[in-house]
Amino acid sequence: MNQENPHLSYSQVSQYLQCPLKYRFAYVDCLEPEFTPAALAFGAAMHSAIGCFLQSTLEASPFRPDQLLDIYQEEWKGCEGPGIRFTHRDSESALAKKAKSLLTLFVENHDPNTEVIAVEERFTVDLTEIVPDHQWEVPVFQGIVDAVLKENGSTVVVDYKTSARKPDSQVNAMQLVAYSVGSIGLGYDPNELDYRFEYLVKTTNPELVPFPVTVMDNDRSRFLKLLTRVDKAIGSSIFYPNPGYLCSSCGFQSRCREW
Repeated sequence: MNQENPHLSYSQVSQYLQCPLKYRFAYVDCLEPEFTPAALAFGAAMHSAIGCFLQSTLEASPFRPDQLLDIYQEEWKGCEGPGIRFTHRDSESALAKKAKSLLTLFVENHDPNTEVIAVEERFTVDLTEIVPDHQWEVPVFQGIVDAVLKENGSTVVVDYKTSARKPDSQVNAMQLVAYSVGSIGLGYDPNELDYRFEYLVKTTNPELVPFPVTVMDNDRSRFLKLLTRVDKAIGSSIFYPNPGYLCSSCGFQSRCREW
């Protein structure tokens, strides 16, 4: 949990579930990682470029692909934190080439009839009002929704992701479940919204892959139960390593070995 502004977010819950010790290093000890994975820097720069496109569309002056590439490159150069670490398959120039292809594809596939309602919309939800029978004080739930769009009469919450491969049926929908909870803080009835991931797949032949997700009341109930249990575990200082394939991209490897 954020110590200066007590709250929980999806990224915090997700990080704790992936590795409680990494959560402690990042959110409790506030340590700087040893490196920034190239995939993380790429995703952040692409996210900024897409957000700028949607905002420019909202303002009725859509950016061109070359303008979005400039934004990507500025975000890449301004990446805060430790140095970027590349995999054996990536380089700065190779990723920039993929960014150019994906951003061009994104602009070309944008439906001009889509109404952009909101971009990077922040929400705050008082969990004490929606968590049934909570037996301890729970924090507020905060986050930022990538976009809210109006398409064919439906209001859609969209989360954009970059990926090295196409999504399959095993996609974890928890982030959109979390944002369906967040939509309450934005004044929506979550049952009246649609939800979708938009994957920008950085394969040799780049693709845009929409992945609709159905979110039901029981999904939100389960997430809220998970949210409060994670909060209780953090409050009880339950932190331990969770070795796995994600360790290779973790910037706290030395700290973990010393634990």
